[in-house]
Amino acid sequence: MVAAAPPRLDEAFDALGNVHRRRLLMGLRRRRRARLDAATRDAAGGGGRDRDRLKVELFHVHLPKLVDAGFVEWNRRRGSVACGPRFDEIEPLLRFLDEDAGELSAGGCD
Repeated sequence: MVAAAPPRLDEAFDALGNVHRRRLLMGLRRRRRARLDAATRDAAGGGGRDRDRLKVELFHVHLPKLVDAGFVEWNRRRGSVACGPRFDEIEPLLRFLDEDAGELSAGGCD
């Protein structure tokens, strides 16, 4: 029998399960606070994605999910995003993804 993953780990994987949320969180790992425009650029990852559409998705889907999990704080009035009270719980996973991304993308078994 396989033990169920702790709910906090499930929340972290859920937060990291979307590329735009991962990129936004990685940006916050580097700078701890960002304006919404900078967070949108981070989430877009330099891709050709329509930034206006992504900003709407961030506003209505991704940021509320990250706020509910406690990973970010979002001040709508000021248009700023910052590390939330539980950001330290997800930071080791972000560090792992940042440092070992090359190994993960190589794939395969040795």
